[in-house]
Amino acid sequence: MTLDLDPLLDSIDILTTAEGAHWEAHSHDDHELLSAITRSVTVVTPDAVFIAPRGTSVWIPAGVMHEVTAVPGNSMRCTWFEPDAGAALTTRVVVTRVPPLLDQVLVELGRYTDPVRRARAEAFALDLLADSREAEVGLPTPASPWLRAVTDALIADPADRRTVDAWAVQSAVSVRTFMRQFSAETGMAFSRWRSELRLHLAMSLLANGTEVGRTARAVGFESLAAFSAAFRRRTGVAPRTFARTHGSVTDPRA
Repeated sequence: MTLDLDPLLDSIDILTTAEGAHWEAHSHDDHELLSAITRSVTVVTPDAVFIAPRGTSVWIPAGVMHEVTAVPGNSMRCTWFEPDAGAALTTRVVVTRVPPLLDQVLVELGRYTDPVRRARAEAFALDLLADSREAEVGLPTPASPWLRAVTDALIADPADRRTVDAWAVQSAVSVRTFMRQFSAETGMAFSRWRSELRLHLAMSLLANGTEVGRTARAVGFESLAAFSAAFRRRTGVAPRTFARTHGSVTDPRA
């Protein structure tokens, strides 16, 4: 006699097309672990933007509104956890580095049709997830709609070089009001926020195999020297070194 045990988690694999993939803002009744297996994933919540390089995952607690963008040709995994199953896990959205063994368990999970064996495998997966390390808490985003329009535009196009003055004009406020309100809502000066966004995205592009010069242009740097200096200040290593260490493709010209 086998026990009738309801699964605590469900997992599916997704491969994005040549156009990439985008999921509009939505939420789940279950917790979600969104894994970026081969390329990066960007998750935007009402409070922050999270850029998960390949090999990391985004933990999204139940009920949190989130928008997801994945680059073309990305192998991803979505795992949903019943609310009770994730009771011991964090209630914040975070980018995590999960143990490699967890990926293997999630891949094999579908083979377990016997409820008892399935329950044991799920319990093991939950133990492994509890041991994961937080890698990034996300870049805070403002709450005011007029400021959120600015950050959404920069997330979509980090190479946008409009000045604070131009953003203030678009927002129909003074530069002083723009800067004061942005800092109050994000805890960061606008210039620092934009720099952090660009460098987060740069790390993601380099990890995806994008060559250094193209990465610099894509995130809005006018010169490779300026990009390399900013990247080294932020990460402690040169972009070329980061690409060699984290990337799926080595850039011999960087």
